[in-house]
Amino acid sequence: MIISDYHIHSKFSGDSNENLENIVNKAKELGLKEIAITDHMDLDVISNNEGPNFILDLDTYIPVLQELKDKNKNELDIKIGMEFGIQKHLGIKAKELIEKYPFDFIISSVHSVDKLLVDQNTFWKDKTRDQAHEKYFFEILKSVESYDSFSVQGHLDFITRYGTIDKKGFIDYIKYSDVIDEILKRLISKNKGIEINTSGIRYMENRFYPSDNIIKRYFELGGEIITIGSDSHKASDIGKDFEKAYDFLQSIGVKYISSFENMEVSFKKIK
Repeated sequence: MIISDYHIHSKFSGDSNENLENIVNKAKELGLKEIAITDHMDLDVISNNEGPNFILDLDTYIPVLQELKDKNKNELDIKIGMEFGIQKHLGIKAKELIEKYPFDFIISSVHSVDKLLVDQNTFWKDKTRDQAHEKYFFEILKSVESYDSFSVQGHLDFITRYGTIDKKGFIDYIKYSDVIDEILKRLISKNKGIEINTSGIRYMENRFYPSDNIIKRYFELGGEIITIGSDSHKASDIGKDFEKAYDFLQSIGVKYISSFENMEVSFKKIK
């Protein structure tokens, strides 16, 4: 049984057209107990008109989600969330913005380095794969250090999805083990978690974001907080491949996943 999906996008995200009602209906159909709506907010990005707008109108978004939460409270626990596109220079602004609103849950995700979105050609221009990956991981580290107003680090190594064909699909985890360890240690010291993002399976990488070895390492280092999210942009993807995520967690001795309310964590037993 799927317990919760903590990474769902709706029409409030620039890359989704999904209605909130469809999301709620799908979650109920699947028997979920909780969902987190986590629409995109990416500030200070040089888009070069290559992609959608990821500026979230929070003064509209929050009341709509609060109404949805109240309306469905007896059938489905809806968390007011956001996926904040953090960059190392945005820590203070992120803190001010997030603490202004009644969020339950925040995913902190690095989508951009040096204000350039990693899914766009401008980021990859004149970089080798290793140079791009190094900049990406150090951006995550500096971003984790820059603020505390989040719940989990999103899709930690999803950069493998992007770049030209010769730059996709491979990360030298041995080469970057020190910086990845440092990221995980900083998260743990701040009582922050990671997510298992199942979208990597749908994007034909046939793996979670982050990869199994990073998830294992997080727990080896003493981490305890983990959510599972589909990163769905359409209702039909909610809860996809979650049984694989549960099975993997249990195979490495993890018995609980995390739940959030008012940015406070609690734990629910898997199966």
